[in-house]
Amino acid sequence: MLISIHFEEEYDCRQLFEQLRGYMRKYAPLGLDGVVESSGGSTILVNYKNDYVDFYDSFHPLLTSVLTEHVINTKEEEWLLDIIETLFYFTDREEQKQILTIARSILEGDRTDLPSLLPFFNRHSFIYDAFSKHLEEETSFYYEPFLIFRLRDYGEMLIDCVEIAIDEYMLEQEYQNMIEDYRQYIQYKKPKMDLLYIVHDQHFSFYDAHFRRLTREEILFHLQEELVFEQEVEIEEMVISPLVSMVPRMIHVFSDDEEHGVIVSIQAIFQERMKLFPLKAYEQDLS
Repeated sequence: MLISIHFEEEYDCRQLFEQLRGYMRKYAPLGLDGVVESSGGSTILVNYKNDYVDFYDSFHPLLTSVLTEHVINTKEEEWLLDIIETLFYFTDREEQKQILTIARSILEGDRTDLPSLLPFFNRHSFIYDAFSKHLEEETSFYYEPFLIFRLRDYGEMLIDCVEIAIDEYMLEQEYQNMIEDYRQYIQYKKPKMDLLYIVHDQHFSFYDAHFRRLTREEILFHLQEELVFEQEVEIEEMVISPLVSMVPRMIHVFSDDEEHGVIVSIQAIFQERMKLFPLKAYEQDLS
């Protein structure tokens, strides 16, 4: 049985040709019997010869998988960048690069902070299913028209992904601006206390230099309204804004989770003015 795959771009044809030929050689010892040839620089001819194994159980899933990976490797970044620029009007190259990085990390499932999104961005399944439905025995397959007319669901998924990536990018920019504003604030403000202890044990608690826990009223007294960014958060749950408002000369943080977002933020703002200790060091001091 013969399948011909036609391309408008010779580069795509050559690249896929080499991939298919490599796979045919790799799996030939396992009974995958066939020949891959290039015709005219823009057509791949695949002659599958095995009469004992059904086409849809053997070569069909292989060809579908190879085409799926080919689309992801050669087209996805180009399409993402086009969406970022033409649909969302981000024309700055550095901004495009950062949004693209976030979008790719979402598609690859690397954003563990967004686990609920993972089932919606299984682009292998979107593309594989589309190819699987349209690749048949003894057929002529036209690659570029297929991408335009048969991968619309995949395209919609990429748009959704870019939209989320832009939201994440804007949040990151807002966060970085907040960190820089707080750095500037504590740099030019006179410290209100020499030493402040912060204990992180599920919740964050403030203690003065004598290990006396600060009350809600004391924290509220120090809190500068213009510094509050934790909107709609109870005063007991605020950490960064009250801390910056107090402008301590030194901060000792006791925690067993140095990667916690709040602790990372405190470190980014106060830098060398913050020291991190394990939680047991605080417990030893109390005893």
